[in-house]
Order: sequence, then structure tokens, then C-alpha cells
Amino acid sequence: MRRFLSTLASRCSSCSHTLPTPLPACNRCGNISPIPPSTSFHDIFALPSRPNPFVVDTALLKRRFREAQAVCHPDSWTSKGQHKQDIAQSLSSRVNEAYNSLLHPLRRAEYILEQNGLPMDENDKLDDLEFITEIMETRESIDEAANADELARIVDKNTAKIEETVGALERGVGAQEWVSVKEAAVRLKYLEGIGAAGAQKREELVD
Repeated sequence: MRRFLSTLASRCSSCSHTLPTPLPACNRCGNISPIPPSTSFHDIFALPSRPNPFVVDTALLKRRFREAQAVCHPDSWTSKGQHKQDIAQSLSSRVNEAYNSLLHPLRRAEYILEQNGLPMDENDKLDDLEFITEIMETRESIDEAANADELARIVDKNTAKIEETVGALERGVGAQEWVSVKEAAVRLKYLEGIGAAGAQKREELVD
């Protein structure tokens, strides 16, 4: 597993004041700096990546995200000059990217796979005819659902499969079994597609 080593300091490089977040943005002296491209998404929010980077406390992530945006939002740096505002904009974009990647299990798995040399691709397929057939039949069942109760039964079954697959992802990442992690991530992508189809069908039934 790729080691997520912190590249961020805890004190301002200009005034040595303790920084409110892992980001190099000091609300005391107005110093702000970019972060290295190698900075991990976990480090941006001071979240542990050991022993398993897939395990993320999402409540803590959300709180750290709000704190990070509070110190690097470009609007907070408008009076500091264009250069500092540009850095703040870049930091804010990285924070958003890191947050969205770590918040959602599929995107988290995609990020971890990329860090470990096995990135996902839009053309990734599964050599599991039984699973693919089941996905196709489930989509047909959603399309043919006549009422909300019937749809709910289909969606609940799919949700249980999503939870099971997320559990498989956690175990696979913990064991560093990257091929199986990628397979599980592709499965999750299909299952989330079913979830999206179910949500769309629900709107149609309400209308």
C-alpha cells in the first residue's frame, strides 16, 4: 500500500502561529501558501490513513471540511491581494476535490486505487455474466414497477447489496488486495447506477 505521508506543517511558516487546520493558511498574519501536489486527501483533513485508508469518519470529515473552507475560501482573501486570493482559490478547489472523494465510498475507492497504481477506467467491465444479467433484470424491474411499494422493495434489495459491496471494499483495501478491490468498485458502480435509476423512477411515480 502506498504510504500517505504528511507533507503539511502544523505552524505558520511566517509567524510560527499554530494553524487552525492542516492547510498553510494563517488567519493571524495573513500568510497563505499552496500545498504540494503529493499531499494526500487524508492529510488535507488530518484524517488517519492507517491501518485502512478506506475507513473514514464521515462526520469528522464534514466538520474538518467546514473548518478548511472557512480558512481558505477565496472570499476571505479578497483584501489580501490577487496573488493570495489565487492561492486561496487553488486550496479551496483541492479541499472540495478531497472532500468529495473521501465522502463517497465509490470515489474513495477510486482514489485509493489510483494511489496504488490501479486506476479505474470508464470502460472497466466485469467478467461476471450472472451479475450483469441481474443488473439488467433489476433495471427492467424498476422500469416496470407499477407503484411506490413495488419500487421500494427493489431499491431496498439493491441498497443491501451496496452495503455488502462497501464492506467488501473495506476488507479488500485492508488486505491490500487491489485486484479484488477494483472488481468490487466496478460492482459498486453498477449498483449505484441501479440506485440512480430507482430514484428517477420514484420521481416519475410521484408525478
